[in-house]
Amino acid sequence: MLSVSLLLVLAVNAVDLDIVSLPLTNDVKVVLTPAGRGQLKRDGNVSQIRIDIDRIRPATTLAPALSTYVVWAVSPEGIFDNLGELQMNGTKGQFNATTRFPQFGLLITAEPHYMVDRPSSAVAYRTQIPKTDVRRKSVSIEVGAYDYSAIVPTTSVGVQGWVVQARAAFQIAKTAGADRLAPEEFRNAQVAIGSLEELITRSAPPDILWPTANEAIGWSQRAAMAARAKK
Repeated sequence: MLSVSLLLVLAVNAVDLDIVSLPLTNDVKVVLTPAGRGQLKRDGNVSQIRIDIDRIRPATTLAPALSTYVVWAVSPEGIFDNLGELQMNGTKGQFNATTRFPQFGLLITAEPHYMVDRPSSAVAYRTQIPKTDVRRKSVSIEVGAYDYSAIVPTTSVGVQGWVVQARAAFQIAKTAGADRLAPEEFRNAQVAIGSLEELITRSAPPDILWPTANEAIGWSQRAAMAARAKK
């Protein structure tokens, strides 16, 4: 676990991945190392993405503070587009989304919550394409802009995954100094996480918990971003 811990404290790390230029007609199949595959297609002004992973470990096996996987589209200029959360079904992962990038690579990272705006250093999968007729180039991108080593993992036994994510998001906002630097956003995050914890004590059903957890994650992320912008 030592190497995983080091991933979380590195300020910035460089990762190489392949960028694909999508043709206007044919689908493109790509490889996600070490054991994933993707299918890409340009459809008008958007690119359609499908990802299938046959064997994937829980994100917590990379580090206790990380609870989910986020899929990113990466432009040739190194711009990140958070496409959303990889859907897990046992040891399998699946994902469908779109991006406006006509040229991009795919990156999958383990994260504390699904609304993060920059990828962590815990890179699980990335596009590395064998020699084909598809136009491609390799670029080096920076990951690990944020340090999550201060997050105290909460138990996930019997708890919905997005509750764990909401708690982590609120901790990140606190660590970023949002209570001082972004007080309005932080107050909203505090209200949302408080409401979530109260609903949990009342054994509220998932369809009631989810919107509140989502609100807590959203306000916590906005608070953290606002605080970082003022440092």
